[in-house]
Amino acid sequence: MYRILLPASLILVAGCLCASAKDLKILTGAGMSMPVRQMADQYAARTGAKVDVVSDTAGGVQKRVESGEKFDLVIATTTVMDNLAKSGKVTGAHSNLARMVAGIGARKDAPKPDIASAEAVKATLLAARNISYVDPASGGITGVFFLSQADRLGIGNDVRAKAVLAKNGTGVAAAVADGSAQYGVTLVSEMLPNRLVAVWPLPDGLQMTTIYAAAVATDAHNAMDAAAMLEDLRGPKGRDANLKAGLQPVSQQ
Repeated sequence: MYRILLPASLILVAGCLCASAKDLKILTGAGMSMPVRQMADQYAARTGAKVDVVSDTAGGVQKRVESGEKFDLVIATTTVMDNLAKSGKVTGAHSNLARMVAGIGARKDAPKPDIASAEAVKATLLAARNISYVDPASGGITGVFFLSQADRLGIGNDVRAKAVLAKNGTGVAAAVADGSAQYGVTLVSEMLPNRLVAVWPLPDGLQMTTIYAAAVATDAHNAMDAAAMLEDLRGPKGRDANLKAGLQPVSQQ
């Protein structure tokens, strides 16, 4: 019997290639991070893949991909996904996953604010000591959205004067939790994970219509697992995870 002896360096390289071949890197808009992380954990447990989930604002997602950071699966707003498809960074046919739902949060030991209608929201915000929301300069669309709605209600200057700006939705929830802000306005899915915060969706007249979508990166190192993970997100378990996170289902492409 003959034995073929391989140099230790080749064995090490082969081992590294096998280990990294199953790595899956996902970049997601922060509002989808709760369901994406849940589904990623399930996928990793089922397949043995190492799944790394990175979250950022919508603007942050676009900047990361356009600057050359490598991800296998990208999840962001349809506007961002369209921009990335035009620049050839993701495959052109993205899949719609869920609709964003904005809400107002308060500490769990505080009374529920009156937000039954647009006029009620207006009165609640005018009476508030201060309000936390995502700094529009950070690239988060919820801060831009909230200020546009405040302007539409005629209280934009009042809201700006009471601002407790946060880098992201997690920061908004933290400001509410520690008492830095009486109320926080951002995505429901970004406030739900904070156990010290209660959150309620804004009324329909003030609600967002922005949709999250996903696509495989054109230069993905692990396109196979990225596509499989996308199918999980599109399926019944992904839908359930989105609903649990306060996101709304949408028709898929």
